[in-house]
Amino acid sequence: MGILLFLFVDVLGNSHAIVATAIAGGHASLGVEYATLLLIGFAAGTLLLVAFERAFTQRLRSQEAVAGGPADPGGISPLHLSTMIAVGIGLHNLAEGLAIGAAYSAGTLTLAVVLVVGFAIHNTTEGFGILGPGMMAGQRYSWRRLGVLGLIGGGPTGIGTALGSLVHSEPVYLACFGLAAGAILYVVLQMSRPMMAPASKTVATFGVVVGFVLGVITDLVITIGGG
Repeated sequence: MGILLFLFVDVLGNSHAIVATAIAGGHASLGVEYATLLLIGFAAGTLLLVAFERAFTQRLRSQEAVAGGPADPGGISPLHLSTMIAVGIGLHNLAEGLAIGAAYSAGTLTLAVVLVVGFAIHNTTEGFGILGPGMMAGQRYSWRRLGVLGLIGGGPTGIGTALGSLVHSEPVYLACFGLAAGAILYVVLQMSRPMMAPASKTVATFGVVVGFVLGVITDLVITIGGG
């Protein structure tokens, strides 16, 4: 959850920089348009996961009704929560891929390589966030499920890189940032419920701090290398 909180702050920081640059350049109306696009993306990112959760819940209820089990599945399963986390991280990684593609398109190959290495380190820490729900519940995912979760979370990086190398568009970046921020915030709120239980509050809080620190450190690697 600490890693996801850092990603949320990082996404909004990048978004604010784009909007602020437009306003500082004397384009107030453009800045308002950018901010509106960001908010629309943010709302969409959250609502998409709400719909995603509802679809899974209804599916579980249907399966249990057929099996003669309880009508209420009792909340989100660890695997489903992991899937939603992977979706949120995937949206964030789409924006990262756009940055890599834009650097390549601009001819700054060195920066593109640094971004690839830095994001690879960064995404390693994101894997802990995806597997967190299963680890908390004492469940082990199959290799097939791990592969699918990895594709959901990491695959968008490649897609973003391809798009970024073809299109350099700040509105596209803002749309991706908004989607990522909305998805990440929704997932953090879902994860906070079991993690903030009285019996585990101290350990959970410590883990959040460590995760946030890891996010800052890996981001520094990217920033220093890019400088």
